[in-house]
Amino acid sequence: MIIFNAYILFSLAVTLLLSIMLVLRNKNRLTGMNGMIISMYLGMNIGLTSGVLFGTIFRGDLFHSTILSMLIGAAAGTIMGALVSAAAAIEGLMSGIMGGMMGAMLGEMLLPEKSLILINIFLTVSLAALFLFKILPKTESSIISKKYIIKPVLIFTLFIFYLYSGSLLWDDWINDLHLIKDQEQHLHHS
Repeated sequence: MIIFNAYILFSLAVTLLLSIMLVLRNKNRLTGMNGMIISMYLGMNIGLTSGVLFGTIFRGDLFHSTILSMLIGAAAGTIMGALVSAAAAIEGLMSGIMGGMMGAMLGEMLLPEKSLILINIFLTVSLAALFLFKILPKTESSIISKKYIIKPVLIFTLFIFYLYSGSLLWDDWINDLHLIKDQEQHLHHS
């Protein structure tokens, strides 16, 4: 269970760090609105992903899962926005808070098996934020060569393998969650 949790949180941290590097690298090509889009996108998706994860882990304790996921989402959105402008930082902060709240509620309400599906979807969408840096710059470019298309396809293929390897960890995660639930029920009945 801990390995899967670490996998998800590590993936979100790497996504945030790569996004920070890409913002700093492309800062002169991004408009203020693009910075707001990126900070909202990342804050919301990182908040949602961590919220569903913590909502499932801390089932029955909505307060802790909500606080943790709101902090993670708000921090991610604020950090990304602060690299662009104050307005983008505020947008990222509020999107991260909202994503964390919604994710924690979803994780609390769903069965662990269903939570895993949402975690994988939200993690995929979070990782897709890295493609925004190619889509959103001020300058529009057309496809110049086959190399221009091959690179995104290879990166997308690597993402698929990475996410698939993480989903292989879900079996232990689900079994551990069911074991904890059964132990809690056994303690309450005795």
